[in-house]
Amino acid sequence: MARPVLRLATRFTRRTRTTAWAIAFACMVLVGTLSLAEGFADGIGSVADRIGSGPSVYIRGRELLASEIDPAVLSEIPGDFLALRAHAGNLEINNESLPVMVVALVNYQGGNATNSYPLGARDLSLDGGLRERILEMSERPVENSGNLSLFGIRLTALPIVPPPPTRSPLFPDTWAYVRADLLVGMDLMHGGSVQAILTNASLDASTVSRFAFTRIDAVGAVGFVRGGVAQIQGTLRLLALVIGLVIALLVYAAMSLEVHARRREIATLRSLGATPGRVAAVYEAQSVLISLVGAFLGTALGIVVAHAVVSFAPLFGFPNLVILAPPIEAVGLTLSVALVAAFFAGLVPSRRAAVLVRSKGAIRS
Repeated sequence: MARPVLRLATRFTRRTRTTAWAIAFACMVLVGTLSLAEGFADGIGSVADRIGSGPSVYIRGRELLASEIDPAVLSEIPGDFLALRAHAGNLEINNESLPVMVVALVNYQGGNATNSYPLGARDLSLDGGLRERILEMSERPVENSGNLSLFGIRLTALPIVPPPPTRSPLFPDTWAYVRADLLVGMDLMHGGSVQAILTNASLDASTVSRFAFTRIDAVGAVGFVRGGVAQIQGTLRLLALVIGLVIALLVYAAMSLEVHARRREIATLRSLGATPGRVAAVYEAQSVLISLVGAFLGTALGIVVAHAVVSFAPLFGFPNLVILAPPIEAVGLTLSVALVAAFFAGLVPSRRAAVLVRSKGAIRS
């Protein structure tokens, strides 16, 4: 008696094989997306950690250009730091006109300010990326002088000097550098205020609170992306519920048709002494088996697809920010969803099979 029951419970038909493949596809989507989302979160976290271990940038408010720090208080800030003045301006050079970010840097060490570059009072230093942009626009080398418009004032024939000898990795290479006293002379109020300070050692909480500073990476792109990734991960967990519903519908439809198609086999089992509970258990076990086979296959495919996406992304010009780790949580969630969905979806068909056993007309069918 045990052998026919076992054969019936483990036999795969074309219908159940198709159902298993459909479940595999659904589980592949779930595992793949969860793995990629988790890997992207880890990648963004790694980038944020590297930024966090580098220079700390503090501003007042939430926008760099709108930030205004009174230079008179800079000597009260402990430690060594770099004071940054940044304003949007317009550069005229090589018969071209283009918007630029005009920056002045002052180094503070022990309360003493040093403005070491550029050297000349009217010098204008163009960084490498800005020089390349000018060269592309005009198709000729950068001229030795240019005009700069800032605060409604137009300065003409400013000497063009080489890029700064050193630059923080946080700064783009498309900025133009001038001396701080040039900005102060153009506009005492706006040119005199400092937009940000950079320090290798994070400021203590009391200093940040006293001067109403905000660390810029908390309101910048990294913080925004990390929050967005967290929302995506939460949404994908809702996707697990949808996948569970799909698996339940697939299992219910397949097993209902199987019970209908195997009425004679069920009647034969009954004639061999099978109880209604045993027949119901057979179809319940088959429901779970189909789902688990599809889930295991889909899990393996999802892991392969996730690694393929990460491997081929650079070939299409996409940056690789995904750090894939063993998707233990994703696999566990997928298998749990498949198991629970199959168990509850198989209750009705298995109950129907048990009722069919009790029917007096089952053998005659």
